[in-house]
Formats: sequence, structure tokens, C-alpha cells
Amino acid sequence: MMTLQTLKFHFLSLRLPVKLCIIGMLFILTACSSTSVPDQADFESAMPASQLEGDEEMLQALLARGSVAQSPQKEQLLYQAALVLGNLKRHEEALQLLETLATDDIPLPLAANILLQQARLYEDLGRSDSALQTLTTARLEQLPRLDNATQMSIRLYRAELLSDSGRFLESAIERILVDHLLPLNLVPLNHEKIWNALIALEAQRLGELAQTDRRFEFQGWFELAVIGKAYQYNLDRQVVELGRWRNSWSRHPAAVYMPQAMQLVETMAQERPDAIALLLPLDSVSGTVIRDGFLSAYYDVMQFGGKVPKLLFYNTSNSTDILQDYNQAIADGAQMIIGPLEKQDVARLHNERSLPVPTLALNNVEGSSPYSDKLYQFALSPENEAVQIAERAWQDGHRYAAILSPAPSGDNFYQRKRDSFVDHWLSLGGQIVTQEVYRQDYTGIVETLLNIDESEARKNSLERLINEDLAFTQRRRQDIDFIFLIAQPGPARQINPTLAYLYAGDIPVYASQDVYSGIPRPLEDNDLNGIIFGDSPWLLNFNDELKTKATNLFPQNNALTLRLQAFGIDAFRLYPRLRQLEDIPDSQIYGATGLLKLGDNRNIIRELNWAKVSEGLAQVEAAQQ
Repeated sequence: MMTLQTLKFHFLSLRLPVKLCIIGMLFILTACSSTSVPDQADFESAMPASQLEGDEEMLQALLARGSVAQSPQKEQLLYQAALVLGNLKRHEEALQLLETLATDDIPLPLAANILLQQARLYEDLGRSDSALQTLTTARLEQLPRLDNATQMSIRLYRAELLSDSGRFLESAIERILVDHLLPLNLVPLNHEKIWNALIALEAQRLGELAQTDRRFEFQGWFELAVIGKAYQYNLDRQVVELGRWRNSWSRHPAAVYMPQAMQLVETMAQERPDAIALLLPLDSVSGTVIRDGFLSAYYDVMQFGGKVPKLLFYNTSNSTDILQDYNQAIADGAQMIIGPLEKQDVARLHNERSLPVPTLALNNVEGSSPYSDKLYQFALSPENEAVQIAERAWQDGHRYAAILSPAPSGDNFYQRKRDSFVDHWLSLGGQIVTQEVYRQDYTGIVETLLNIDESEARKNSLERLINEDLAFTQRRRQDIDFIFLIAQPGPARQINPTLAYLYAGDIPVYASQDVYSGIPRPLEDNDLNGIIFGDSPWLLNFNDELKTKATNLFPQNNALTLRLQAFGIDAFRLYPRLRQLEDIPDSQIYGATGLLKLGDNRNIIRELNWAKVSEGLAQVEAAQQ
């Protein structure tokens, strides 16, 4: 009779796939093993001193028993064998063994354990989508029939996977359903995660849910989230609405363990500065547009009866020492400073060890923290944009990049984007296959980028060699899987069709936000179809109520000034909530320039919205609801 060790060696020597080895092993053991197998207690009492050897022997015995057992004992034994394989770090074999087990007709607790372990192995192997699919199978629709510990494990795991995939409402639902099962020490963290998931939804969607879902726990959460999202830019309204919510929902779980962001609402309202100074270069377009954006948000809150601070303006266009303006603003009664805008002025404040009031600088010093803990840095950073493009391309599965950017000029703005992209892409593990810069000859430079000219040269060389004309189809290089394009709308409208003409229409193009004019131009922008880019929500959301008011009050007609307008609006929206970003890890504000949160070096970082040009229009990627 063939022994287990001989059998194992036999399959390994054939170099068969692991799954076939396991199936083959089970098949042969079924034929040649005795049906009398020691029980689990016998295994444990007879385990050798070496844990590794003990696990191997345990594995072989479980496989032997499982091969001859009847359901559901068979599934139980092979599930245990998969756990042992996991202990031995043989995750692929463990997963393949679990995939052979049918879970439809076995007891629900056993099926749940098998599916939960299968999902964990999928995630360990980088297959999060498969993990989520496993945990949402129809077999697990009867979760309330399981013990509390298993319900908690499955729902919390589901919630994390759903959140990671952008399905925020479903993630929140899982956490609300499991909340009453959790030990008290885990409830506050669960409430923070419920809050973060709900606040990612649109205010209109939250309002609809609050109106239609009458379950006590759900309706209370939805109404609280409406207060957090719909009134996030009006602290006074939030204070009033939160008081009403507390009166109506005093017995709701969220009233007992209130999300930290809502706990801070009353405190932030009380601590708001009564006077704010804006230090801006008002002789420049950028300074005036930022000021006007700030005023747009200011007037909007005033219109709704909210409390607004006294504003003091200081023109820094001809300033020789920003500290003089800064100190003058303090002497004039400013309790907070917004600005300055120029990088050299921000650097001057950056090196001050003691600043008397909170200061929101509208630029940043890359790579270092301010000496004063009262200085925050908020910038429309080209470096940050390039980093996000690299991360997006990486998440989409790309690894081999080609870069096409403008030729260097006196302004290093585009160079900063390219260099930042390259640095971050390489840090992720990606490769830069080729880089080119363009001036006017777009077709020629695209041919070079794609190695079309080398293809033509090889053809000409071969014709000379054989002294005969050859039928020939040009071919592009095959070693790139996406293109990073830095271009204004004009060049991009010529480059993108040229890529299609030169056999590269199937290569995804990720562009800097410069590619979008900020104004819907479907006829002109048809030539941009397929391009993916990230930009401020202010430019991509044409239904924003404040945008209509702001552009009527201070009209803007191009992407640059629209982004600066959004920047000014967010400066106003941020000033009372800096403490929230400081005190609450992972806290975020949904601004006009992006999703805002506090990052390293006291930088306010922003996550862009993503869009893809289709039929000449920037189509925003829909958030999962």
C-alpha cells in the first residue's frame, strides 16, 4: 500500500498543479485508507515535539479522514485541514481545498466558517473582490441564526471590504446591524466608521434614506448624517439641528456614543474667531480671485443667517516683509490669519517658532513641518495632483508608463508635475518605459514615443537589404500599458486623436487636470474622449447651488480661475474646522477643491474627483451609494 509520504512525493515529482494534487490525494486515500481513523483527541496527544512535523501529520490525518467521511463530517475535517495549511503558510493550497467544499447543504455554522476562512485567504492573496463575493453569497443571508461572535466577524469583515470598494451605504448598513452585538469598548470605533461611510454619501441621498427607512437605528443615523453633510458649511445651523436631533433621538445608539465630528460642533461654533485677516496679493489675478471665492462663501452663510467674522484685508503685492503685515493684522484685532499666498512668504512664516494665532497659509513648503503648531498649509499643489494620478493608475492595474509633457520653459510648473509623478510611480514599483517632451510637432513626437519611427526604419533597412519594396503595416511598441499626458486642452485635442491614428487608441491616457478647460465644450472636446483626469469637484459638479451664486457674483471663464475660486471658498470653509481635522484622525471635509484632510507636515491634502471624457463631456465617476 502506498504511504502518505510516498503519495505526497509522487505528486510533487510530477509537478502537477496543487489543486490536482489535493484532489488526487483524496481520491487515492478514499480507495486505500482504512475507515478507522483516530479522533481529534488522539491527534493532539500524539503530536511530535516539532510543531512543523506535528502540523504536517495533523494535515495528512485530516485529509485521510475527510476523504472517507460523509457530509457534513467530511466538510468539517477538510475545513480543519485548510486551517492547518494556513498555519503552514500554504495559503494557495488551503484556498484550493476550501473551493472544493460545497456549502449549500451543510449546517449553517459550518458553512459560515468555511466561507469566512475562504474570504480571508482570498484577501491574503490580493483578491479582495473574490473575498467580498464570498461573504455576500446567498448562503449567508441567514446571519441572525448564527452565534453572535460569527455574526460580528462576518458583518465587520463585510463592512471593511464594502468600504474599500467604495460601497459606503452597504458598509454602513452592515455596521448598524452589528452594532448591538459589539462589546461596549468597540462601539465608539464602530460609530466613527458608520459616520465616515454615511458622510461619504450625497446629502440628497441621505435625505431620501431618512424619509424612506423607518427602522429606528437606521432612520436616526440617516437624519444625523444629513445634519453633518447638508450643513457642514454652516456651523450655526448645525448647532440648532443637532440640538433638535438630540431631543428626538435621545435613546438612539448614536446619541449615547456620538461621532466625534458632531461632538465638536458646539465647541467649534463657540471657538470661532470673531475677526479674520486675509493676507493676499490683491494686485494679481490669483489674489483677487481667491478673495472673491472666499467672499462668495462668506456671503452665502450670511444670507442664511449664520454667524460670520469681521474681515480685514491686507494687500501683500508690494510687501517686503510678510511679518510686518502679519503683525499689523494681529495688532488690528485679527484672531486668525488666512494667507499669505506666495511661497517665499509662507516659507518666512514656516520658520517662525511662535505664531500668536491660528494661520492657514495658502501655499506650502514641501517636505518639512512648520516650526509653529499654529501654522497649517493649504495649497493647490501640482506635486499632490501628480501623486494621485500615479496612485490611480497603479490601482487600475497599470505598471508600465509612458510620459508625454511640454518642453521645459521658464515656468517649472509642468516639470514639477512630471518629476513628482516619476518619483511616486517608481516608489510604488512601477516602471517608466519612455518619456518625451513636445513643442509643436505632435505627430512626430507621438511617433517617437510609440517607436513608430523605429518600425519604419526597420522596414526601410530590410527593403535595402533585399532590394525589394515590402508591404508594410506600421506597429507601435507593446511595452507600455498607459500614458501620462501633461497638456493644455489645445495640444491634448491634437495629441489624443494622433494616438488613435498611430495604433495606440487602446492605451489608456491619464492626464493632468490642465487638459480640461473647466467649461463644457462637447464639440471641441470630442477629441479628448477616453481621457481620464482628476480635478476639483467645483469644476466637475455643474449642479452646485453655491457655484451658481458664486459665478453670478464673481464670473469666471476658465479652468485656472475656477480652481482659484474653489480654493478661496475652501479657505472659508476650513477656517472654523481646523480643530476637527486636528483632533479627529481620518476626519475629512467635502470641499470645492476636493476631499480635504490633515496630512503630514500640517498640510491640508485634497483628494481629487475623477472624470472621463465621453462624447466631449467630463463624466464624473459616480460614487457608490
